[in-house]
Amino acid sequence: MTSADHHSEIRHWIDTTAGPIEVREMGTGSSVLLFVHGVLVDSHLWDGVAARAAELGYRCLLPTLPLGAHTRPMNPDADLRPPALADLVADIAAAFEVDRITLVGNDTGGALSQIAAARHPELVRALVLTSCDAYDYFPPPSLRWLFSLARVPGTLQLSAFLTRSRRVRSLAVPRLLAHHAPADDVVRGWTRPLRDKAVRRDIRAVFAGIDTAYTFDAVARLSDRRDPTLLAWGADDRVFGLELGRRLAADIPGSRLEVIDDCAAFVPLDAPALIAELIHALHVEVRPPT
Repeated sequence: MTSADHHSEIRHWIDTTAGPIEVREMGTGSSVLLFVHGVLVDSHLWDGVAARAAELGYRCLLPTLPLGAHTRPMNPDADLRPPALADLVADIAAAFEVDRITLVGNDTGGALSQIAAARHPELVRALVLTSCDAYDYFPPPSLRWLFSLARVPGTLQLSAFLTRSRRVRSLAVPRLLAHHAPADDVVRGWTRPLRDKAVRRDIRAVFAGIDTAYTFDAVARLSDRRDPTLLAWGADDRVFGLELGRRLAADIPGSRLEVIDDCAAFVPLDAPALIAELIHALHVEVRPPT
């Protein structure tokens, strides 16, 4: 099922083995970018990047994965461990009949992108990682309290109740994460799904499945990667830290690290146009001669 809105955006619902996934589509180019967000946010994290990329001639697929801000719960028996979540990338590409993509990730979505690229190397033409989980930063040390707290019965339900308040929502994305906070309607879209008991069940399953074994394994498998990889890290990122980006750049052959000034962990919010331009430059560099 699809529907169009006033931004020339098409919304699709696709069926996967895990459950229904919403995918927004922007742009009509032949090169496909697939964007992966992190926990407790949805695909709107990438709006600014995708809008500019669509202007530059790319077809953008923006799924909302079952990471806590999804509006339709997954099947009760769905596997929501990181490898299964990463495999949803391949399911989405198949649903759109796309056989090569540029995969773009941030935060937890960056870890899932690494795992997806390791598991489906034939699918991922280029990999773009903006400040994100990797190695033993899964989750990052500064946010482990959040993952632990979310496992306490009633905590997510209380959070859903508190974020009915606009004042509370204004605190949901601190400067630790982003210098430029999203609009209130976006944050409301991120927090409202937690009112659904089944969505809370899903995110608890996601949190329970987080294991650094998956991220270490992904980077080890990416050490044989020869396709282009771009790392775009916030200079002010205090969640993941620039050293993590440098470590990834050293371990993934042929990768390039770009440090983005005046930018925290949510790079897509702080520097959307620049990220789109860097993706475009990456494509120009690897485009075969005509």
